[in-house]
Amino acid sequence: MTSANRWAVKSNRIIDGTNGPVLNDGVVVVEGNRIVSVGPQSTTVLPRGVNAFDAGDRTIMPGMIDAHVHMLSTGGNSGGDESRAMNDQQATLQGAKNSLLALKSGLTTVRDCGDRNFLSLTLRDSIASGQIPGPRMLCSGPVITTTAGQLWWNSVECDTTDDLRRAVRTLVKNGVDFIKMMGSGGNATPGSNPEASQYDAEGYHAVADDAHRMGKKVAVHVHGVEAIRMAVNAGMDTLEHVPFRADGTIKYNDQIVQDIVDNGLIVSLAMPATWYRLTEADMRDTRTHPGHLWETRYDSIRRMHAAGVKLVVSSDQGSTGTRIDELPLLAEFLVNDVGLPASDVIYGMTGLSAEALGMEDQVGTLEPNKLADIVIVDGDPLADIGTLKSVQKVIKDGQTVASDGAIILPPSKQ
Repeated sequence: MTSANRWAVKSNRIIDGTNGPVLNDGVVVVEGNRIVSVGPQSTTVLPRGVNAFDAGDRTIMPGMIDAHVHMLSTGGNSGGDESRAMNDQQATLQGAKNSLLALKSGLTTVRDCGDRNFLSLTLRDSIASGQIPGPRMLCSGPVITTTAGQLWWNSVECDTTDDLRRAVRTLVKNGVDFIKMMGSGGNATPGSNPEASQYDAEGYHAVADDAHRMGKKVAVHVHGVEAIRMAVNAGMDTLEHVPFRADGTIKYNDQIVQDIVDNGLIVSLAMPATWYRLTEADMRDTRTHPGHLWETRYDSIRRMHAAGVKLVVSSDQGSTGTRIDELPLLAEFLVNDVGLPASDVIYGMTGLSAEALGMEDQVGTLEPNKLADIVIVDGDPLADIGTLKSVQKVIKDGQTVASDGAIILPPSKQ
């Protein structure tokens, strides 16, 4: 279907990733690696010699985006311990394995939010050059955290404002695509405190100002209420997790949420399976979210959605119990259990995710001049979000890269 320079695919149902109306009986025309047109079959004139492949009652949609992953990590039930036990060579191979799983599941772009020793950048560049198959990657490299802070073992440890500025500049010098800051402690690091901020307001502003000066976005990990407040005030680009933890529970804050909306900031949910799929009895990793917080956080998600917060659907892949190919499971949970509209959830893993990455002019929607990243799924995900688990074909940059669960390697250039 995608071997020729020009081709087209038609379907009874096209979801274009803009959160607009579904296009029934539509056709997508592609030339090279770009979309030429998307429109009704009845009014679309195909280029000479091009016949449209008919996807029938399958749904055509943009390639999915996971905006919070850790490609070098296993995602097993003891994910933290497993990942720390790997050496650099094993971690790199794990990243290559995750790249294949990502493509087969319909992910054509991911944002890696924390690695070790800049190895994710090597993976990113290997995929971009065609050495190995995988999704398009944006990488933060090692995270910024305090001494003994969240993920300190894979980080640039910073305790002063000058440390933070130096870290941002060093990361940019090493070729990262964006900056990842650990604003609060977290569940993955014994001894760190998820409810407490790791930095003062000046520290948040220093990271945001220096990163933006050099044209880089900042993703900030925030669990506690005060950390969220300071990140919002500093104008961070994406707020990761945002459960509003304080005093051992969830304390949703209407004013902070209104500030998020007023400033157009994006909340990336970054919800590993420990929040919604595994029971405490299933856990082998003791650094898990306390079970009594789960349902309370789900209500905060509903309230953020109702308030108009831009909610990106992201998995925190690599965390305990969360593999790279399980983003559709999170989508299913958000629709069926939390009660979010399927259309908003799909938007949160396509067009809105592209905005979070700063790639809205390239990917995330099926529109003219965008890169031809296309997924074909069996059935209608607006009626049954679970159909996102049934990916029939994955197209990246105009080339079929996976079909019926099998990776398709490009022809040799030799």
